[in-house]
Amino acid sequence: MTNMQHKPNGWNEPLNRMTDEEWKEYFRLREELDVEYTEEEISDLLEQASAIAEFNEQKKRLLKKLPIVPAIAYATKLSSGLKELMHSNLSLAKKEYPDEF
Repeated sequence: MTNMQHKPNGWNEPLNRMTDEEWKEYFRLREELDVEYTEEEISDLLEQASAIAEFNEQKKRLLKKLPIVPAIAYATKLSSGLKELMHSNLSLAKKEYPDEF
């Protein structure tokens, strides 16, 4: 699911409604953020983030790279909508729920 002709399931439900521009941004972010990482790479990202004492842009950027647990991503979609997940790594969620994101 990476283009305007193949929006995720539930795209027209009230929580998931977006303008064409928002959908374009959503799919652009999917291409940018949905990176698959190895367990070692995830561990490295966590170590780097943990080394930063205060919550700042650098730490935020590192944490956004971490894939969201599929069940949490799906529950967030159902409760808050796709906009809430727009800036998250959905690579694992897309594997488990391929038509939902």
